[in-house]
Amino acid sequence: MEFKIYAPVDCDVKPIEECTDKIFAQKLLGEGLCIIPKNTDFYSPIEKGKVSLIFGTKHAFFMEYDQIKVLMHIGMDTVGLQGKPFDVKVIEKEKISLNTKIVGVNLKFIEKQNLSIETPIVFEQENIESIVVKKILKGSAKKGDLIGVFEIQKKHLESQINKKTGLKNLNSFKSKYVQAGEQFLKNVGESNFSQVYNCMTRLRFTVIDKQKVKEAEIKKNELVRGIIWNGNELQIVIGGEVYKVKDEITNIQNGIYGQTHSEKKEIQKPPIGKQLMSIVTGIMVPQIPMLMAVGLFAALQAMLVQFGVLQAVNEGSNPGNVDLISGLFYIMSKVGLNMIGVMFCYSTVKYFKGNTILAILVGLTLTSRFLFSGIPTPIEEAGFGDWVAGMKGTGWLIFKIGDYPILVKAYEGSVLPFIASGILIVLLDKWIKTWMPSVIDIIFRGFIIYALTVLPVLFILGPILSFVEMGASKVAVALENPKLFGLGVALFTFLWTPLVLTGIHGAIIMSIIVSTIMQNPVVPSVLVGAVAIAAFAQVGAALGVALITKNSQLRSFSWGAIVAGLFGVTEPIIYGINLPKGKPFIAGCIAAAFGGFMAGILKLEVVFPSGMGIFGFSGMETITKQLLYILDWIVTITIAAGLTILLYSEKWDEFKYTKIKLKKLNKILTNILLKQGLSKDQIKQNIESIENKYLSELKDNKENFDKYFKFIIKKNKLEDKISKLNNLEEKNKKRLFDKAEQMISKQDKYSIEKINESIQKSNDYSLSNQINKLENELIQLIKENQEMSDSFEISVEKLTKNYKNTIKELIKISNYKEVEMFEPLFFNGVNSIKINFGIYDQQNYGLTKTQKKDYKKIIKNNGGN
Repeated sequence: MEFKIYAPVDCDVKPIEECTDKIFAQKLLGEGLCIIPKNTDFYSPIEKGKVSLIFGTKHAFFMEYDQIKVLMHIGMDTVGLQGKPFDVKVIEKEKISLNTKIVGVNLKFIEKQNLSIETPIVFEQENIESIVVKKILKGSAKKGDLIGVFEIQKKHLESQINKKTGLKNLNSFKSKYVQAGEQFLKNVGESNFSQVYNCMTRLRFTVIDKQKVKEAEIKKNELVRGIIWNGNELQIVIGGEVYKVKDEITNIQNGIYGQTHSEKKEIQKPPIGKQLMSIVTGIMVPQIPMLMAVGLFAALQAMLVQFGVLQAVNEGSNPGNVDLISGLFYIMSKVGLNMIGVMFCYSTVKYFKGNTILAILVGLTLTSRFLFSGIPTPIEEAGFGDWVAGMKGTGWLIFKIGDYPILVKAYEGSVLPFIASGILIVLLDKWIKTWMPSVIDIIFRGFIIYALTVLPVLFILGPILSFVEMGASKVAVALENPKLFGLGVALFTFLWTPLVLTGIHGAIIMSIIVSTIMQNPVVPSVLVGAVAIAAFAQVGAALGVALITKNSQLRSFSWGAIVAGLFGVTEPIIYGINLPKGKPFIAGCIAAAFGGFMAGILKLEVVFPSGMGIFGFSGMETITKQLLYILDWIVTITIAAGLTILLYSEKWDEFKYTKIKLKKLNKILTNILLKQGLSKDQIKQNIESIENKYLSELKDNKENFDKYFKFIIKKNKLEDKISKLNNLEEKNKKRLFDKAEQMISKQDKYSIEKINESIQKSNDYSLSNQINKLENELIQLIKENQEMSDSFEISVEKLTKNYKNTIKELIKISNYKEVEMFEPLFFNGVNSIKINFGIYDQQNYGLTKTQKKDYKKIIKNNGGN
């Protein structure tokens, strides 16, 4: 194809090889030409197309037509001018023609900085197979003159057909999220970050060396809306699609796409507490599918028994005494729970990369049927080694504490002894390897590990850990005590979600489950079911947000997170919605307390493990309790949603927020100034005279804030629609590509015509018409509101300058430098809209611990508050 470049401005033209910058002259950034502009208004250098990228520093622009990108780079080293001489007239994705003004440039300002105004115009090589210069006009040119003609061969496969097979070539497909993940890893540096995670709208890298991050390259990605630094944390603003990019980065790191990483990434060890919680989670999480499977089977068996479909099998009786189906259902609902210790022993050893076969042997031994029967000696007469049986256990007596027997027994249905056994197996295995000769290792190592694990557990660790499990059971029973009228359960559910944030919730609930519903006989527990109530409270809070938010992307994210929450996965709700917004999280905790109180009063006890989320009712023993439990969920969700609607506002009023939050600072300043001998009236007058000036300016800008808020709502709504269409296109493109690829791999089953038809569908599929229509609406909306938006930004810039002066004046009258710690308070007030739409993060403010101590010393003897 022939591609023409036109003079964007009156200029002198020369070949790119004559550019004074070596990188451009050597064509490292692509083939093209170079101009020296003679006036200040730059227009589009291409006949038609769109603006695909505007650099943050406004000095460079990518324009695109038919997948060919042209870079116009105004001046040399002008990136350091931070956009000062550039007045951009277009926005990204805007359609352009030769009459479209791109940017106004203060050329004299650039020259005063001793920088060249040379402007290279070059082709990005991404989609170009080859490029030949057909004509370059050397010398003077007027704006709009043809100054360059290039013959370009694009990289494409659409029309090519394999002569041997007769098949069309299938265009390669790689998800934009995979491409983004690969690009971000490359430009951040695969060994240049300690962690990567995401919030609702941003991808966050904890960067080791900021200098190695290629920000300009990251900004080129179509998903990127901006970059923010918070200390050493790089925040890439993407929007609602951010979690998909994070998932693909995880896949790339795990080698799912066949990538290898030669550099070893530096890993920062977390605190010991978090390491322990990671271990507990790593051991217990693999058990969840098994517990859910057995729990649901147990629930199904219990319901079928209630309806008379199956015969009941009493505890301790033989399943062989009932019919085949009833017996099988009973066995399938019991074996997993009775033998759970074997799974925990296996999981522990596997987590620590030990010998899992030995783990199974030890687990089976500690649950052995041989430890369940014998001729018992009455507990009153029994001594060491006698077999005893009763409500307090069955096994060989070691000794007694009062009338409580300490036994060598089977630990069927228990957990902690098996985790201890697994750790012992791993430690012993490593220790023995250090000294045992290899010639006898295979004979004796397993024998020693087996003996030195089973015997200590049976005689020492097992009895000790039984007391731990019993203690957890006592705590659970105490909280469920009817004398507390449900308040114990209410306290538990109120605190549950905050416990989730600490990471210790898994260990707590597992200890409760192990010490209650996994015991033999079962100890029914309200607390086990109360966990789901706490989760549904957060679901309700997210529902409240979804119902009242004007942020379309937040609404879409909320509905998706609510669906996940109904199935027990609440992390997206907690970390993506409720916690960042604050009040919805509190509303959820309060509603959880109501739900917990109701569960305690009604004694909604779980008797066996159940499914997560909406399947939680299956752990209840009777239909009545199951229905009451579901009613409790509905009440909890309703209260949480209602409280959220009452407490949460989409954004805070800039003036009211700042005035209210200043009270905390003013209290500190009053005490400081009292110490200096001023009266309260003088202090109030001095502080108010400074602050009211700023507050008055803030109040005067209310109309600006309101207009911008309405604009952002409309803009956000369109962006959400575009995002949904992009996701749909991505999903369907992937489906069509996979289908075509599958048909190609099975050519003997399909005709050439059918395969080519499938390939053509995959190659041609696009929703670009619908997407372009919405993008044009968005561009039109932005341009219509450009003047208002600019006015808003100027107001914010002016207010920012003014609040910094306010802080300086407060420091001056108080001689208390720590006032500057409250600067984020002013930032949050003036940037309310952008914070609530996820463009900025809300900033923390206030004195540090050390500063608080120093402050208390200052006011100690002045009678301050």
